[in-house]
Amino acid sequence: MKDDERQQNELRRIIVDIAKECGDIMRSAHEITIRTDTKSGFRDLVTEYDRKIQAYAVKRLSQIYPSAGFICEEGDTDTTEPEGLTFIIDPIDGTANFTHHYGHSCISICCAENGVPMVGVVYDPFKDELFTAERGEGAYLNGEQIHISDAALDGSLVLFGTAPYNLKLADETLARVRSIYGKCQDVRRTGSAALDLCYVAAGRAGLYFELELSIWDYAAGALIAEEAGASVFTIDGEKLQFIRPDKSSVIAGSIKCIKESNLIVNFRAN
Repeated sequence: MKDDERQQNELRRIIVDIAKECGDIMRSAHEITIRTDTKSGFRDLVTEYDRKIQAYAVKRLSQIYPSAGFICEEGDTDTTEPEGLTFIIDPIDGTANFTHHYGHSCISICCAENGVPMVGVVYDPFKDELFTAERGEGAYLNGEQIHISDAALDGSLVLFGTAPYNLKLADETLARVRSIYGKCQDVRRTGSAALDLCYVAAGRAGLYFELELSIWDYAAGALIAEEAGASVFTIDGEKLQFIRPDKSSVIAGSIKCIKESNLIVNFRAN
């Protein structure tokens, strides 16, 4: 094994350990009332657990990688162009699910190097499902390699997000859902972009799309999906960026399902 491969493998192991420790914090809230605050609007929730988990993850990673940068949902964002390692963290993806004890939520950590995602970890502590990927090494669920489904769109579930923090996109989102509904087996809206991308990676769904996400929503899941064989683009067919915390649309799935969906107009696969 080459030195860079050893370093990447060690990086994955460290992130996995921290993600599982963060999962313990999430599970500790299972039986209590979770207090919430709002950020940009009444749907944009934050809890003491979001802040607690993020602070814990940043502290642990900073101790091991003191020169690393951070792009995080609850602040602690490095606004400069990243050089070297940058950790992209969503402490709880699916906060609304979490606050209602719905369960479908996760910790998402991606490590990018010079803007290129190298390691992605998404952990759902309520199902004890750990999705991991290292660039060029495939994607795994609880240590078993996973691959996207080879089913056509009419034999696939389609997952989607409603970009709930931007109500201006609601009509366009629902119009796209309606356009694809007759072509696929069924549609699902789960409330966690990171897990949706991982479910595509695991072959549980053939396609996922959302018209507006933050980088911490998709960074780890996008790498996991790609390493499982998925194609991941913006809804305009462009490559995703992993540098600044800008908003982006995301579509992920097999080339077959993306083409059959017609969600990307004049799509050309590279």
